[in-house]
Amino acid sequence: MTRILLLVMLVLAVALVKLAEWNDQKVSFQILPHRVLTLPQMTLIVLAFSLGAALVFLIHGLSDLLGWIKTLRESREEKRSEKAQALWKRTWTEINRSHMPQALSILERLVALFPDHREALLLYGDLKRASGDTVGAIRIHRRARVFDEEDVRLILALAADYEAAARFEDALALFREYFKKEGRNREVLEEYRRLLIRGERWEEALSVQTALARSFEKGERRDREVSLLVGLRFEVGSLLHRQGNTEGARRAFRGALKIDPSFTPARLGLAEAQIVEGREKEGIENLQEGWGRTSETLYLVRLEEFYLEKGNPDAILTLYAKALDRRPGNVALTFHKARVFNRLGMEEESLSLLEAIEGEAVWGGEFYRLMGEIYERRRQMEPALECFRRILSLDLPYDLPYGCKNCHTFLPEWGGRCPTCGQWNTIIRTDGQVLPGTATPAVLPGSHSLPLRTAYQEYFAGPGIS
Repeated sequence: MTRILLLVMLVLAVALVKLAEWNDQKVSFQILPHRVLTLPQMTLIVLAFSLGAALVFLIHGLSDLLGWIKTLRESREEKRSEKAQALWKRTWTEINRSHMPQALSILERLVALFPDHREALLLYGDLKRASGDTVGAIRIHRRARVFDEEDVRLILALAADYEAAARFEDALALFREYFKKEGRNREVLEEYRRLLIRGERWEEALSVQTALARSFEKGERRDREVSLLVGLRFEVGSLLHRQGNTEGARRAFRGALKIDPSFTPARLGLAEAQIVEGREKEGIENLQEGWGRTSETLYLVRLEEFYLEKGNPDAILTLYAKALDRRPGNVALTFHKARVFNRLGMEEESLSLLEAIEGEAVWGGEFYRLMGEIYERRRQMEPALECFRRILSLDLPYDLPYGCKNCHTFLPEWGGRCPTCGQWNTIIRTDGQVLPGTATPAVLPGSHSLPLRTAYQEYFAGPGIS
């Protein structure tokens, strides 16, 4: 292009020389009040032409210069990228060989040469955390977030750093900031929820779970999220109940039951709140409705406790008689009726029922303990010893009346959520039997038998409150 322009300029110059010979007229210009400048017409034409040519050359030269600079930059960037890729490849080669110190060394060099390499910073921080250097991991991941605060991978990585360093409040603050900005990445929300549940921040966990459950369309995954939502509603209700806010607790429990009417912990909690408020009739009706829906003996045991507190043993006997009329021959109900007979001092009736059903189920320690204690009080030492031997041979916790049907952990007290597997609505009354599918049952450390009366009242009342 430059050669063509020079050729054109040369041709024009020759043409101008000839025109200057043919046109010798002059033009006068007054440039000052008393100064006049006289120039040939062709001189003016040449000056105009020169200025235009200079402008063209300037623009064209500047364009060439900018193009050269761009090419130089692209070349440097290409070399820089190739070098980064080479170091990145070497890093993964060392990782695949399980040479972590070498991988860390290469990554350190990589991020020193390329401070904005987010992938390298992310991996470098993860490896630092894996090596136990949580302080270094936090520093590196914070540095990476300078380039993109909304990168969910960096949010999750930094939260994992905080958790590894036992800085749970910092991790929660990080997630909370993301959530307030309407962040809705499911993986981030799931981690946020997990930390909240771990710290028993039930109300905050409920708000996160509500947003998470709404993000799924109808299907199996949504059903799981909604089920978890029910459990968190229950926990909020339990928290409010312990704080003395029974009205708020009732609303939370009803909210859980609206989603899942068969959710036993929420129905027990609702009945408890109603009884505390003096609305005993509603509480009893609630427990009866729960028994009708689920057939779980948890409801009957709670009604049993209620009638004992009121000094109405006849109502208890009527309760179990009606239950057996509804399910004749049910060994679990028969065991509970025998247990009630024993509590009321009716040992002969209790023992008769126990002996009648002894061979009809796989009984656990509670059954044989009850039978053995009755024999012992009746001074029938041989059958009493046989019962206690059966307890020892079972290799089961002999005195724990509750168990988790999910993980088969035995528990001394009822709870809305299993402390071992963390699932809600899985703790049932063992009814004196071995849990189905139990091979090697788990027992919480320090578990011991407590009076049945503590099953629900103390759970919802909280520690130190009677």
